[in-house]
This record gives sequence, structure tokens and C-alpha cells, in this order.
Amino acid sequence: MLDLSFLDSGKDIRDPIWGYITIPEDLVNVVDSEDYQRLRDISQLGHVLLVYPGARHSRFEHSLGVFHLTGQFIRQLLQSDPSPDFTIDDVRVLLAASLLHDIGHYPYSHLLEEMQAFFVDHEKRGRQIIQDPTTEVHQALSKAGIDPSRVANVIDYQNGGNSVPREDLRLAHILSGTLDPDKVDYLLRDARYCGVPFGESVNRDRLIGSITYDSNGERPAITYKGVSAVEALIFTSYLMYRNVYWHHAVRSANAMFKRGIQDLFGHPECALGEPDFLRSTEADLVHRLETEMDRLGLDRRESMVGRLKRRKLYKVARIFLPYGEQEELFYLFGSLYYNPNARRELEIRLCQEYAAQTGLDLKGDEILIDIPRFSKSPEVDLKVFFGPTVPISKSAPLSFDEPEISMLKESLIGNFEAQARVVRVFCLDEEALLPVVREDIMDRLAGERPIAQVAS
Repeated sequence: MLDLSFLDSGKDIRDPIWGYITIPEDLVNVVDSEDYQRLRDISQLGHVLLVYPGARHSRFEHSLGVFHLTGQFIRQLLQSDPSPDFTIDDVRVLLAASLLHDIGHYPYSHLLEEMQAFFVDHEKRGRQIIQDPTTEVHQALSKAGIDPSRVANVIDYQNGGNSVPREDLRLAHILSGTLDPDKVDYLLRDARYCGVPFGESVNRDRLIGSITYDSNGERPAITYKGVSAVEALIFTSYLMYRNVYWHHAVRSANAMFKRGIQDLFGHPECALGEPDFLRSTEADLVHRLETEMDRLGLDRRESMVGRLKRRKLYKVARIFLPYGEQEELFYLFGSLYYNPNARRELEIRLCQEYAAQTGLDLKGDEILIDIPRFSKSPEVDLKVFFGPTVPISKSAPLSFDEPEISMLKESLIGNFEAQARVVRVFCLDEEALLPVVREDIMDRLAGERPIAQVAS
């Protein structure tokens, strides 16, 4: 058994979710590094605070929570029979990766990644920071005797441009999967700070205590006693997405923010570039955006950023659901998601058409099409082990979604995926515009063809 006593001494940090979190001495410099401290000013939920004012927590405390839970996961996994053949170096790499898994986030987290300009996935940016010898993070890891390349592999394991060895890939499967420290922390933490009761149904002690090791899949599994706790976690995920992450006002704010950035980038004299975003905090970014607007002679108050600061959100003009007569439109929506410039051109053209119809003076940004990532779905790839006291005809382990274990996938996942694919058309809250858009936007969009068909 590995000696994990080093996890019990170091710097204690009080956390409202997990109590005291102990950072081992050799990882304190990682937490104190410039890039890690920047996470204090990167919000966990971005514009969610416009709906749930308490949602002001940051990526900093979330990352500490993930580290704390990763330590608990490791202890449980090493008590399994069979247990993973981890070395102490493996443990320290995994712990460092849990601390640094969000180090590459841009301001406002995933929103900029979706714009597909010069922005890259935060995992890839994290690799760049961790492997850069000039960063304090890299230097702190090296001083602690932890290989930065291995830490980057655990975080950025899905990047096809890198070959990740088996010993790092199995560590990555602990940090990311159906049951992982990241998911457990953000669901419970987000629910607490939003003031919603969903996370209270998760039996945290039972959940952690049921973790075991699937030696064939080389990833965490659970014992049968933890099934209900995992079901509660998955159901909490569904409720959080439906009521918090996908709240219509949050989606409106996100769509407005992305369009505002897109319009500014599209200005022929815009001087903003990748360096303005790489290590910015959210306050830094807003200041730079407003400074650039002033330089270009744009009205910052009536910009999307200005409207968001005053909470002048666009209203829902129409909701599209991925079934029935609206299903055909989702070929168009799917192609527009991966082509933000084409979506912007369509929005501008719609504004021109409605300006001609209503006589309103529309600039081209009064109508926005909000398209989520259609592939979002809760993972249920989890093995369940049970002892001789549980009479069952099949041999262990079973998959979590087999009917002998849980019917949750059949009853919930389909509804989750349908909610994940809801497309909304948002519109300026203008009495002479909103009802008109609501009335005939479906007919106008029905005449559009998916981008791939146009290109062919």
C-alpha cells in the first residue's frame, strides 16, 4: 500500500463545500503561482449570476475542491481488490492535474471556445501553460519533482495531436468520466451557490465510500451500494442543466456576449488579438473590450457588453424542439453551430428583412439564434460490482445502465438530450419587433439550407 500520509499535512484552506482542504507542501507553490491565482477572477458560471445572484464562485475554489475529491478517490481506489498498480509518482501527477485541470480557461469559460476564432479548448491551453518552462506553474511542478508533460497528458488526453501513454491515460480516466471528482464538485458547488436544492439529494459519503476499481477498463467503478447515490448525481446534473445552465436568460446573455465579441472582431480596424485573451481575468477582458470600443468610436453603453452590464437581456421570440415539424430545421442549426460566421450573416439578413417589414431602424444584431452543442449528454459508462449477498443471475460487473442495476438511462437520458438540443431565437425587447419575429421566424428559417448543402 502506498504511503499517502503526505496528503494529511501542509496548508489548510477552508472550503464551504468540503471543509478543510489540505494542500501538501510541495504543491503549495503550484497554488501560489500567477496562473493559478488568476483563477480567482475566472467565474465558474459566468452569466448565470444574472439569474442566480449568488453564483459568484470561481474556478479557483472549484479546482481546490476537485483536488480534495481526487485525494479521496485515490484512497478508495487503492483499497480496491484488485487495486490499480499506481506508483507514488502516478499519485502526485494525478493530484497536480486535478489542481490544474481548469488552468487554461479563458474569461467566461467555455463561451470563447465556442466562437472558433483563434480560441482553443481549455485543455489544450492548459497543456501550453503547464509545458511552458517560463511559467510559474511549470517551475513549481518541476521543483516538486512532478513531470509537467505527464500532468498535461492527464488534462489534455483527448487532443489527437499528442500520444498519451497508458499510465497517463488511466489517470485521465479517473479525472474525467461518468463518476469523476470534477463533476461531483461542480454539481454540488454550483447548486449550493445558486441556492437551488438539487445537490442536497446526493449522499456524498455513500458516493465516495462506494468507489472501487474496474481493472479491465482501468477506471473508477462503484459497488452496488452506491447505485442510488450515482443516480442522484446524474439526476442532479439533469436538474442543474435544465434549471440553471440552460436557463433561457442565461442562454440569452451568453448569446449576446458571443455576438458582441464577434462583431468587435469583425470591425476592420479591430486591434484585439490572442494575447488580449490568453491570461486575462474577466474584469481585464471587459476593460479591454470597452477600451477598444472607445478607440473605434463605438457606443459602449449600447454594445452587447454594455447591455449585459445593465442586464438588458434579449427576450425569447421562439423555441425550437428537435422533433415533430421542427425537426428538419435542426440540420440547419447543426451546420450553423460549427460556422459562427454564417450564423451571424443569417442574423444580419433576418434583421434586414424585419426592418423592411416593420419600418424599424435595425442595425443587424437585434435577432440572435442560440444553438447549444447538440452532443451534450450525461455519461453513464460505469461498471457496478456486487458481493455474494446480492443475488443476481448475471456475473459481475454489470454496466450501470443495465436494467438489473438502474433504469435511469431509459427514463431520463432521452429527455436530457432533447432539452440539450433546444434552439432559441432571441430578440431585442421591442414592442414593434418581438411579436412579429415570434409569428413568422419559423417560416423564414424553413427556407434556409444547411451550410454544407450550400457549399456543395
